[in-house]
Amino acid sequence: MKHFGNENYSQENYRYVGRVNVPRKDAREIVTGKCTFLDDFTLPRMLIGRAKRSPHAHARIKSINVEKAKKLNGVAAVLTYKDIDQSWLMGWPPMKPILGETVLYVGDPVALVAAETREIADEAIELIEVEYEVLPAVTSGIEAIKDGAPQLYPDMFKNNIVTPGYPPFQKDGPFWHLVKGDPEKGFEECAYIAEDTVEFSKMAAPASPEPPGAIVRWEGGRDFTVWCDTQSGYICKVTNASVITDCNMDIHTFNVGGSYGNKQSQVAIVSSAAVLSMKTGRPVKFYQTKAEQMCCFETRLGSQVHAKIGMDADGVVRAVKAEWTVDTGCLSNATQGQIGVGIGEAQLVMCKCPNWDLDTNLVVTNKQPAGIVRGYGGQELNSCLSLLIGRTMRAGGFDPVECYKKNYVGEGDVYTWRDGRQWQAHSVNYVKAIEAAAEKFGWKDKWKGWGAPTWESEDGRFVRGVGCGIIGNADIGEDNTEAYVRVVPDLIGDKAHIVLQTNITESGMGQRSNIVKMVAEIMNVPYERVEITPGDTMINPTGFGLCGSRGTITYGHAVSSAAEDARHKLFELAKPYLEVAEDSMYLTEYGVATVARPGKFVTWKKLIPQDLTLTGYGQHLENFSTPNMFIVFLEVQVDRETGKVDVLNMLGGTDCGQVIDPSGLEMQAQGGIGSASLDTATFEEHIIDPGTGRTMTYDMIEYKWRPFNEFPKYETCFMESRFDTFQFKATGVGEIAGAAAASATMQAISNAIGVQVATYPATPDVILKALGKI
Repeated sequence: MKHFGNENYSQENYRYVGRVNVPRKDAREIVTGKCTFLDDFTLPRMLIGRAKRSPHAHARIKSINVEKAKKLNGVAAVLTYKDIDQSWLMGWPPMKPILGETVLYVGDPVALVAAETREIADEAIELIEVEYEVLPAVTSGIEAIKDGAPQLYPDMFKNNIVTPGYPPFQKDGPFWHLVKGDPEKGFEECAYIAEDTVEFSKMAAPASPEPPGAIVRWEGGRDFTVWCDTQSGYICKVTNASVITDCNMDIHTFNVGGSYGNKQSQVAIVSSAAVLSMKTGRPVKFYQTKAEQMCCFETRLGSQVHAKIGMDADGVVRAVKAEWTVDTGCLSNATQGQIGVGIGEAQLVMCKCPNWDLDTNLVVTNKQPAGIVRGYGGQELNSCLSLLIGRTMRAGGFDPVECYKKNYVGEGDVYTWRDGRQWQAHSVNYVKAIEAAAEKFGWKDKWKGWGAPTWESEDGRFVRGVGCGIIGNADIGEDNTEAYVRVVPDLIGDKAHIVLQTNITESGMGQRSNIVKMVAEIMNVPYERVEITPGDTMINPTGFGLCGSRGTITYGHAVSSAAEDARHKLFELAKPYLEVAEDSMYLTEYGVATVARPGKFVTWKKLIPQDLTLTGYGQHLENFSTPNMFIVFLEVQVDRETGKVDVLNMLGGTDCGQVIDPSGLEMQAQGGIGSASLDTATFEEHIIDPGTGRTMTYDMIEYKWRPFNEFPKYETCFMESRFDTFQFKATGVGEIAGAAAASATMQAISNAIGVQVATYPATPDVILKALGKI
């Protein structure tokens, strides 16, 4: 058995990390249907919660009569805004009550019902009588900031512009406007300049297979126990704790049936279940239907960017001046943090640029809330800015791959991140990864220049074009995280098992299994001998959860440090037995041995007092100095007669350091292009009726998206450098795997048809209009 002592870990020593034959801890349960999801869980005396929802985009409730609903057999409670403390507010800054006298979008709850069954609850909803005073509504972020526009929060915000800054991220003060150098002087030095406006405003829905939901049990006072299908129990706890004054929520999580970065805080759902549980004294399950998920849950942010970008004669960006208007729907749930990340990610793509003026406006509109989705602000801004960067490249006749190599962040480059502080890139150089991906895709052979197709059918009907896009994120080191590693000797025999205690939820990525691998490597025990605690904010130390591709570095660092601490404590206990220095010891066969005295050995069980355990502690402290990178290459075919666009093949490339889970990495790269990602370029969109404010794309028939059997051919090109991140020299990349796919698609379409297209999504009518056929 190979061992680790205090030496640096090397790839040839790994038994589990990076190996393809290591099954996930939950693999058998997943394929046999034994995994527990939220809908599998129940509690004694549990009620079902449902919401009566507004048919109007903006209205004041003139009267509401719930008496018939209350009298229905099986109904335990009916609540309106009159029954709920109006100081219990959701969002940042706190703005929207759980139930309010004014409704702000079609689908906004006007009453909550708790009943013995869903059928009874739905019947009760129909018995509630509401009279509305319909108010003017605004569904466009640009229209919302104009003088005279309908105001959603007239006592809080002027012209619907939300207060900037998010204090948990920005301890030094609000950060929403990047100012650096002298842009006007920079433009004077540029050889090529492009200026235009691009919208990415159709607010696509991730539409995870499992709808969002929660079960809440009031424990008395301000204490609640919550079972939720959130991707992050900690985020859910923190964001909900600020709604009901002085409340304390213990969040339990199960396997999550898909989230795509979307099911995080779930404030409206958890708060609704909580107030119903307080009223009834019974647990309440609040679980959205697919239609409610599509029409009432958080979507991707809407964006409009007006930008001017200048490059010098060598293709290096020298000046950026831009205004980014962000539409967050009717509620800002820390959207200010997403703006900070978006500004940061824009700098990574153009990190050699010395002159910036990138201003932002965060705007509320009469639409369902928009907020956290995989890509977290960066994807929305990238989808707009990348098209304008492309126009500047086009003006200079530059190959986009060569421009990306020159402009993308590298060792020593400085950028301002979401915290408003400057960070210097450390241990990153992605030029070789970009080159390797381009070569594998065959970019040099396929690239014919801007506006030039790679192929045209004999009859001229079909044309093909290629495009590429790049993006990165420094959030992979975000937020603090802790872990414990406990050595638990077996009651019988001389073996032991390891309990890894950290708050991490399984939502499809396999990260729970990946951090188990790391602990098994360091403690030198079989993978099967490491157990991991379930997601629970009470029994586990702080763990911010899986978002922003942070799982690999932050949890990897915390659990590896905890395992090293446990190992160190075992070495200390072994010194009297082995009579050697710690640097000659190693762990093996559930004991400690030494290279200095072969054959000398002491078991963990002998070192640890009877009936006790030994605990190691580790932590990760927030660090934004090692941004990741993902580059996407793709080829599209456009039908000039119908305007239909097909993505024929794709390649995703990155350097992620040491690969922890090869199959999981492949899955994240391919899966990253689905759900509000690649196809926001061609057909994914929410369609809002401008007259009523209703969401017309309310189900998986009306909302167009790509099923698995229609995914394009997808290849990968992964490099493995040794990043100076944590013990296993890896980074995370899953969140951004598809973030540049939409802009790459638009570039490919424009090259195929020879006309610049910048309208998301590029549906057939958009293509035909660009071709002058309609």
